[in-house]
Amino acid sequence: MSANQYRGQLERKRKQRLDADKKASEFRAKESKKRADAAKARQAAIKATNPASARTKTREADRREDEAKSAGADAARWATRAAGYPRDEATLASRLARAEQSERDAADRAREREQQQIARRSAAQQAAMSTRLSEAEAEVQRIDRRIPEPQPEKLRILILGASADGGLRVGREQKRIRAAIESALHRDYVDLDVRPAATTEDLLDGIARFRPHVIRLFAVEGVVEGRRLVRG
Repeated sequence: MSANQYRGQLERKRKQRLDADKKASEFRAKESKKRADAAKARQAAIKATNPASARTKTREADRREDEAKSAGADAARWATRAAGYPRDEATLASRLARAEQSERDAADRAREREQQQIARRSAAQQAAMSTRLSEAEAEVQRIDRRIPEPQPEKLRILILGASADGGLRVGREQKRIRAAIESALHRDYVDLDVRPAATTEDLLDGIARFRPHVIRLFAVEGVVEGRRLVRG
């Protein structure tokens, strides 16, 4: 039987005890009243001067005494019944306590099983994730071994002069750039393609054939780098 069922039975027993106590109290009050009425009727019978009235009051006193005895018997019966309920309540309370403890133990076991299931699922997910990561790493390593190492290449600089006659200033700029590269620590890693009096065809040809990393344009008015004009 579940704890809720025991709890319901215990509540009903307590209500029955309270009802029995109430009934016993009511019958005791009735007994007291009937005895008082009987005493009053006997006193009236003693004081009566008329024999008929005395007999009437005596009979009334006897009826009240009988009613008082009946009420006393009912009060005793309900009091006996009320006295028996505490034993039943104690038995039900003990059973209720055991049922509640059993349900708490079952709930604890259920929570423990749920936690174990959660832990197993988490471990399985972590294992699956580790497996996928290991497979991904292995695939990356396999692909990485198939990719050839990039070949080192030199920095290619295309220098274009926009002066028709080469211009002294354009020549000085080209010499300055050459001198700076030749004095550099990694000069062997730089290639220059210089075209003093460049045309549009020279620009297009230099881009297509030389594939420069840097393009530097010189004009008579100044030096053009990309889309910026740097005044000399």
